[in-house]
Amino acid sequence: MIQVYLSNISHITHIMIKIAFIGAGSKGFGQKVITDFLAYPALRKNTLISLNDINESRLKFVKKWLETYKEDNIKELENVHFEASVDKEKCLTDAKYVISAFMVGGWEAYKVDVDIPYKYNVTQNVGDSLGPGGVFRFLRSVPVYKEVVETLKEVGYSAGTNGMRPIHLNYTNPMAMNTWYCNSIWEDSTVGLCHGVQGTSNLLRMYVGAAPNEFSYFCAGINHMAWFLDIQFKDCTVPDSKWVDAYPIIWDHVEEEPEIVGSEKVRWDMFKATGYFMTESSGHLSEYLPYYRKRKDILEKYRGAERGFDSLEHAVDMKNFERDSKRAEKRAEEEDITHMRFKSHPSHEYASGIVNAIETDVPYRFNGNVINKGQGLIINLPRGCCVEVPCYADAHRVHPQGGIKLPIQCQALCTSNIMVQKAAVEGALEKNKEKIYHAIMLDPNTASVCSPEEIREMVDEMFEAESKWLKWWNE
Repeated sequence: MIQVYLSNISHITHIMIKIAFIGAGSKGFGQKVITDFLAYPALRKNTLISLNDINESRLKFVKKWLETYKEDNIKELENVHFEASVDKEKCLTDAKYVISAFMVGGWEAYKVDVDIPYKYNVTQNVGDSLGPGGVFRFLRSVPVYKEVVETLKEVGYSAGTNGMRPIHLNYTNPMAMNTWYCNSIWEDSTVGLCHGVQGTSNLLRMYVGAAPNEFSYFCAGINHMAWFLDIQFKDCTVPDSKWVDAYPIIWDHVEEEPEIVGSEKVRWDMFKATGYFMTESSGHLSEYLPYYRKRKDILEKYRGAERGFDSLEHAVDMKNFERDSKRAEKRAEEEDITHMRFKSHPSHEYASGIVNAIETDVPYRFNGNVINKGQGLIINLPRGCCVEVPCYADAHRVHPQGGIKLPIQCQALCTSNIMVQKAAVEGALEKNKEKIYHAIMLDPNTASVCSPEEIREMVDEMFEAESKWLKWWNE
């Protein structure tokens, strides 16, 4: 059993910043985000990175990997320190920032999430954010989130004082349900982070044919269904060029070169239907709607690739997750660690930029998942739901932009997903099985192929099959 592994930190008298990472043994995401933090000078002056995972071999591997990274770049990282523990309280004590990126049950549970619904003709390309797979992944995660948030409240940074509270940055799907639940336990504790906005904005910029400084956007909605309500282009090669609407440019380019659509057939079909491009790739998007997964001929028509997400294939992500998990286990056992150059620029993940902004008071813009307080952020989505909107971070934490109104077609599609999330979160808070049934009954994809009676049978079967990960439900 791992208790605590420290990296020569006995001489430290004062840690300026403590960052805890829950689920640090992930397949590679942990290393990516942590080295993002260390790319910022302000985040490596005197910093402790505290690693937590229940998988001891992966936890040891990640700690050794980071220590090797420090040894290879000691000039830049001499004031950065690492510790690792399976004890969450040790990691969360005095933590100012917490990152969550974990998966309860691993690929074994994931297989149940997709296999049982498939018996009822519910196909899921990914199955991690909505529908039966998303709801049960959320339920498995509930006790971990409850422990993290309540522990932070008791022993996190400035606990028991009127000082700045710690901030919990959640990367785990189902993003909206998880973030909504955490903020129900402790208001304003958690901001959810995804990379759909960044990835899609780069795709749209490619469609426009613009350089980074020639392209601007405004995006809002919910996680995995946020809409690019405005995209702008300015030709910097032309003196006194003005910003113009970039959507007509995209349509012109597609008419001239239809092949640039690539494998994104579902997303482009929804673009044509709604008039706005949205954040999620075709495979994911197909399972948030009632249109695409109910018949084989429709799936075949909108199949954009032979393999991968855009193939629309059932359970494609579960198969990838199983393969990658086994590779990660093998790598941890072999302790195959290569030497690394210092990463001086962070990736497009938001977490490090937010933390740097809070520490330096240099504002940072990002799209975050936050609570629609008083219905003031997106005014035509339900009060108190979890929305994804433009935000700024600075020394006073996170400031979401409000007063946003979605076009009615975007509002309606988002609301259909929000009702699933709302029923699931309320069901978890109340331990109300009927609300979990209602959550999946309201799922657009499930409802397109199942009767209410079939959905009830499916939910009962999933509760039984996943009981070993849901012991908290009957406590």
